[in-house]
Amino acid sequence: MADLTVDFAGLRLRSPIIAASAGITGNAERLKRAQDHGVGSVVMKTVFEEPLMADSPTPRFAIIQRKAGTNRSTTLYSYEQGYEYGIEAYCEEIRKAKRFLEIPVIASVGGVSDEIWTKWGRMVEEAGADAIELNLSCPHGPIVLHQTNRIAEVIDHTVRLMKRTLKIPVIAKMTPQMSDPSVVARMIEEAGADAATMFSRFPGLDVDVEAERPILHGGTAGHGGPWAIHYALYWINLTHPHLSIPISGCGGVINGEDVVKYILAGATTVQTAMAIYMQGYEVIDRLNRELAGWMDRHGYATPADFRGALHPKVKTMAQVDRRKVVRARIDQEKCTGCGVCERVCIYFAVRHEGRRYEIGDQCDGCGLCPQLCPQECIAMVPRDGR
Repeated sequence: MADLTVDFAGLRLRSPIIAASAGITGNAERLKRAQDHGVGSVVMKTVFEEPLMADSPTPRFAIIQRKAGTNRSTTLYSYEQGYEYGIEAYCEEIRKAKRFLEIPVIASVGGVSDEIWTKWGRMVEEAGADAIELNLSCPHGPIVLHQTNRIAEVIDHTVRLMKRTLKIPVIAKMTPQMSDPSVVARMIEEAGADAATMFSRFPGLDVDVEAERPILHGGTAGHGGPWAIHYALYWINLTHPHLSIPISGCGGVINGEDVVKYILAGATTVQTAMAIYMQGYEVIDRLNRELAGWMDRHGYATPADFRGALHPKVKTMAQVDRRKVVRARIDQEKCTGCGVCERVCIYFAVRHEGRRYEIGDQCDGCGLCPQLCPQECIAMVPRDGR
């Protein structure tokens, strides 16, 4: 039976799944609900120094579906701001949560000045927070929006400041808006951070073309979705072998396989907010079940047994086999003659007589048509015919 327990930034967690900083962790009652459904820890909604970031407009969420043929892409587009009621009320929520939560509670603070960073950091520590996540990466925050050229510098300075100030673990949350996040992650480690969270959401903009203006509140917003996981996996896989501090992967999680992917890439914990927003807190139970089921099938006792196992298997450009050894073939018994394969083939390899479609020798073996065939009747087979 799989044991999901992990050690993260000096904390012992019953599961690697963490409820990420968002409205879902906005008060003690919501934290309790996340605990009841099996999270290993919770990161509270961020309390920001910037007063404007305490007020969220309504409506502030849009689920954007984009369609290309039969394929769909889902984005949760949101302008949710930080904690609404100030640092004193925030600390009271921590004290309240600590009275009936058994899992670690991670505070999230977004400061601007050194004075507020240190003052608020001490306040959440005294209130009972088990760790603090430094939010310098919010897509609505002043650093990300206006000072992207200084992100690394600000992160380094703030981590060092908070490590000198606090006794609880310090976790630095990173923005995806960096030319080389692996360099910044190593900088975070050198500054003394106990862990790094990779990543916050991307800033974005969507447009109502009929009204010719931005949707929702009329400004920009943060956006994320299942598509965001690939960026995070790329950089975590690249960064993990060079860090001694743990990584918390964040972005795009919708099922247990995504949790497995993050851990294989090198993450110790996996944060999720969108899955809870879209499916309710009950989704946490399913993520844990699917993770444990995968571990049992593959013979792993703990997440540490396969953490980072992906890295040596990712080929370099020089190692990729570039021979053209496969081609597409249609199963005539399943084919309905819809013609999708012919429309999308840029090699003009598809020919047909009536409703009978076949793929000729011009096939390049690109692998696109099997992915788009609505009847799933196209397979990639060896080019030599065996």
